[in-house]
Amino acid sequence: MQADFLLVLVLMVVGCAAFVFGILYLLCRVLGAAGRGMFSVFRGRAGGRRPDLPACESKGAVCPRGQCRHVEARPARFCSQCGERLSH
Repeated sequence: MQADFLLVLVLMVVGCAAFVFGILYLLCRVLGAAGRGMFSVFRGRAGGRRPDLPACESKGAVCPRGQCRHVEARPARFCSQCGERLSH
């Protein structure tokens, strides 16, 4: 009989601790997201990218062929438009 009470008590303590840690985790995530948003406002540019370049150009490569100049959005060895070899 006392073992049942002790088991229920241990389960209650573990459950309450898990709940408290879950709430603390969510609170830290929300505060972290708000902090990152505030820092990006004060930094002036979100993500640290140059505003004159498209977002995909920072990830991929630009085709070296003069007429094509296609910007690859993902890492590739060849241009998806003209087939020219890309240099990284």
